[in-house]
Amino acid sequence: MYRLTRRTGRALAAAALVAGLTAACSDSSTASKAPQTSEAASSGSATPTARPASGPDRERLNKEARDLLDPAHRPATDEKGFVSAGSLAVPGMNVDKTITSGTALRVEVACAGEGTVIFTVTSGTAKAAKRVDCARSPRDGFDFTTAGSSLAIHADSSEGESVGTAYLVSRAS
Repeated sequence: MYRLTRRTGRALAAAALVAGLTAACSDSSTASKAPQTSEAASSGSATPTARPASGPDRERLNKEARDLLDPAHRPATDEKGFVSAGSLAVPGMNVDKTITSGTALRVEVACAGEGTVIFTVTSGTAKAAKRVDCARSPRDGFDFTTAGSSLAIHADSSEGESVGTAYLVSRAS
């Protein structure tokens, strides 16, 4: 579990860009020589396995979910409207205590992998839940108005080890 502030979000984006450029510039001849099964070679991509995600697999699924919420895949938001973003363990919860009561928010959620995730957002007496099917429509969003001085985002799934999660909260414009 982690929570990004605007400053750490920018630092992570810069680090990801550098890592991506480094990987793109490195010698990829080794990867292209790796043997492929005939099914993977004919389809152009490997078929995902149904084994539980842990360690690197969980991180890969979380990254896939975060990529779905990348600015290229969502409507433009004002940088000043950013509240928080991150991935959640399943089951897991992140709490933001920097929010004020009565704040109108836009909550975007995404999941990757096999299964469904129920994202629940609560603030004081206000509560909203969104069920996301990772295979059919892996991202969704909804408006939410806080009713307290904190915001909790919770993710739960019966396929906990087979899914990755991401969320993005911004002020509604």
